[in-house]
Order: sequence, then C-alpha cells, then structure tokens
Amino acid sequence: MAYTLNGRLATVLTALGRLPGDEVLARLPELLAGVGPDAAEVNPPGVGGVPLRCGEEVVGELGLPPHAPLGSWLLFAAGVGALLEVSAGRARAERLHRLTERLAGQGENPDLMRHILEGTMQEFGLRGAQGLRDRCGILHPEAHWRVGDPGALPDWSEAERAALRGGQPTIREDGLLLPLAGRWRPRLAMWFTAPPGRAWSPHDLGLLGAMAHAAGLEFERVQLTRHMASLLRLQENLLALGAEAAYRPLLEEALRIIPGAETGSLLVREGDVFRFRAAIVHDLTELRDVTFTLEDVRDRWYGLGQDAWAAGVPRVLVQPGQGVYGTGYTRGGVWVDDLLPSVYGIAANVGVPVLYRGEVYAFLNIDALHDPHAFGGDSVEVARTFALHAAALLRETAQRAQIEEVARTDVLTGLPNRRAFSESLERQVATARRQETALSLLVLDVSNFKTINDGLGHAAGDEALVQIGAAVAGALRAGDEVFRWGGDEFAVLLPRTAAPEAEVVAGRIHAALHTRRVGGLPLHVTVGVAGTLPGEPPDGDALLRRADAAMYRAKREEKRAVPSS
Repeated sequence: MAYTLNGRLATVLTALGRLPGDEVLARLPELLAGVGPDAAEVNPPGVGGVPLRCGEEVVGELGLPPHAPLGSWLLFAAGVGALLEVSAGRARAERLHRLTERLAGQGENPDLMRHILEGTMQEFGLRGAQGLRDRCGILHPEAHWRVGDPGALPDWSEAERAALRGGQPTIREDGLLLPLAGRWRPRLAMWFTAPPGRAWSPHDLGLLGAMAHAAGLEFERVQLTRHMASLLRLQENLLALGAEAAYRPLLEEALRIIPGAETGSLLVREGDVFRFRAAIVHDLTELRDVTFTLEDVRDRWYGLGQDAWAAGVPRVLVQPGQGVYGTGYTRGGVWVDDLLPSVYGIAANVGVPVLYRGEVYAFLNIDALHDPHAFGGDSVEVARTFALHAAALLRETAQRAQIEEVARTDVLTGLPNRRAFSESLERQVATARRQETALSLLVLDVSNFKTINDGLGHAAGDEALVQIGAAVAGALRAGDEVFRWGGDEFAVLLPRTAAPEAEVVAGRIHAALHTRRVGGLPLHVTVGVAGTLPGEPPDGDALLRRADAAMYRAKREEKRAVPSS
C-alpha cells in the first residue's frame, strides 16, 4: 500500500532538516504542536506508538490520536529517523576524525593502540577489543592491547588472513577484524567483539577504514624512524670492528628490522665466488666451505637479470625449494648439483645484492620459514634501504681495518711494527695468565747491519732487513708472531712456549739465515731469549727486560768469541 505525507507533516520535516542534528528530537514536540489537534505526542521508548529509530535504536515513539492517518505518520517517522541517522553519522564522523587527528605524531606513545581501541569501543557500543600483531603469518594478541572483554580469538580462515593481508576488514557474526593498513601490507590489526546481530553499515566501515589507515601510516612512520635510528647505532658499533667481525651483527640487525624475517645469511664476494660469512639459525656445518659462482648467485638464485642485479633491486621468492632449478654449489672444491638442503625448508626469501660503487660486494638472504606471504612491500623497501647502508658500513669498516693494518705494519718488510708488537704482547700476556700457559720472547739484533749499510749503501741495508724478516717468518710455527721492532731489531712472540723450546726456535732462525747473503756479505743476528718463569704470572715488561738483557749478553759473548787481530 502506498502512503502519502500530508503537507503539514512535510513542513515539519523541512523545519527539522534545518536544525543541528542534536536538536531534532528536542524540538520535535514544539514543531508538532503546530500541526493541530491531530498532532502526535512524542513519548520515550516503551510507551507505545510509532517508533522513531536512529539506525537500529528506538529513541522515541509517536503516540497518535484516534483516527490519525497512520500511513502519513509512518512516513513522517521514517523521515525523522533518516534525519537522526544522518545527524548521528555526522557526529560520529566528527568524533572519529578528531580521534584520527590525534594519531599524528603519537606513534611512540605505548598507549596509542589502547586509546584507539577504547575510543572505537565507546563509539560503536562494542563489548571488547584486542590489538593483534602478525608474526609468521599468525595473529598474536598483545596483552597490553586488550580492552573490555574481547573473548577468545576466532580461528581465522585462510580467506580471512588473505583479506587482512590485502587491507580489507572481515565482518563475522561475533565481531569485526580491522587491519591497520597504511602504505604497506598491514602487520597490525584490531579485533572488536560485538553484540549478537550487530550490523556494520558501509558508512561505519568507511569511517573505521579511514581511522585504521591513519593509524597504519603512523605506526609505519614510527617503524621507519626506529629503523633509521637503529642503522645509526649499528654504524657507530660496527666502525669499531673489523670487516669479519661486522658480518654477524649486520645480519642480526637485518633480521630484527625487516618485516617478516626469521632467519638469514650473508654471502660475501671473493673474486668470482661468493662465500657464507654469517648465518643465523641455519645449520652452520651445512654452510661451511660452501661457495657459489657469480653466475649461480646472479643468474639462477637471484634471477632478475643483470640490470636489476647492478641496481640492487630486491627480489622475493615464495617456496624457493620448488621454484629454483639449476643452482648448485661447491663444497671443499667438489661440485654439488643441487640446492642446499636448508633451502627446501624456506617458505619465502628476500634476496638483495649489496652494492658499493656499482659493484656487488655481498648478497643478503632474508628468509621466512613459516609464512609464504611473509614479505610485502614494506619488507622489500626496508631490505633495499638496509642493503644501501650495509654496503657503506661494510666498505667503511673494511677501509678502517685497512688503515689500522697499515698503522700496525712496517712499510719496508711488511711485518707488524712496534705498535702491533705492544698490542700483541699485552694480548698474549693476558691469554697466558688466563690459561696458565708459558710465553717466550725473542729479541733479535742484526749483528753486521752497520757494515752492510755503510759499506754497500742504504738499498743493501734495506734488502738485508727484508731478507731477515722473511727468513725469521719462515722459521716460525703456526701461532708464532714476528715483528720489526725498530731500526735493525726484530721481536718474536712464542705463545705456549717455555724458554728451552724458545732456544730451539732461535736455532732455527740462525739456520735459516746461514745461507743468505747481501752483496756477498752474510746475514747474522744476535738473539736474546726470555721465557716466563715457573710459578710466576706472566709480565710483559719483565719479559721484555729479560729478553733485551739476554740479547746484550749474547752480543758481548760474540765479541769475546771473535779473536783479536
């Protein structure tokens, strides 16, 4: 049956439409009084009459006089309800907009998520809320993000998890799952439990989506800020290390900040092959002595082509054990025509060429073991940025190590210099004390250096020093260290060696020099030997004094042994 709205009621609706939303219900009795004796009374809910609804809620009732035209009043009540709903929607939008505005710059606030949950619960009359974090493809509740009574979390279906990854809300009978989708794949979500039969209008979902997007952007901003601060801290820490010592901390930081990462490895290029220099979680025995050719890493494992490789473009592989073919490796010089066994357990991989001045210096592997969808645009972006910083850090660390090495190296002989000797002596003394082992020191002086240098010239003197350094180094055992101490003097540290054994080493040095000549003149050194004394804690200064004194005693004995002319 079709109803019509009489003119007087239409006039009242027009007047109501001009009022602020919060005055519609309050001014309704006054405006209805002008309708005449057939006007309805505005009663509270439950009295009886034609209901006035704002959405699903009955906010009042119209008590009709006898013989009132019911159809016309039903149309009027529907019109008032529409005005009330539009007004309520505007008010809700304003409140959520204010809440959204407060998100900007507040991402560091640990209570921000609770504020969002509490505000949303209050606005929509919900029973409870729970903040969730995506870890390895599973939504984990955060204890400090629990508000009200969210109840037991549902078992999300794969379709619901896929919708979450795509930034789409999921409406269930018992509530709403809302992803915080900013620029990238959402890693956070909110679960709201609702009363049975709760309906979510497109308008409400639009408002919630806008708020969730703003929250997602804010959390992404905070993560980016933290990543940059982390890289700065990493730079400060790694610069104090050598390149070899920097590999593992670098990889640990990559796993910490790249979204979706669980395990990983770092391949460093050495000529035309790549070798593992750091790995986390992977079986290290599996990776020992393994190398890959440049072609295997670039063309088959990476697989995006030369241009992408040279540009450092990250690539993502899902279940690489099923999709990579023809990639083998060499272990201990033996070719193995297969993937490494651990690759078959990887659900997803991000691979990033680490470039420095256009050359690929290393290759970073970041792996997820459980979630094939672990890596999104955020993972790729962070991995790219990290690789840029990693390249600079590794190069700077290596260059600093080279500078430090130069500062500890004698230019003429290539041996460690006196500075390196002082550092090594301190280190070896500490080790001998800790392990309660012996330590010996040899001090060598070139006996006829003045004769060679003055008689044959400085070039011959330099050649004599080079030959002596090479002969001494060749006479030592693994773990022994030789230094050019200064001028025509050398020093040798012999860890885990008592004085009698050190005398044997001194004898080998004399034998190594026996056949060496410069300009026809023989090379000869005077050696002072000193070892730690039984029951005495090693002392570097004391060892040095005793070795020096022994060397001068040996010189005097050599002079006495030479017959006078």
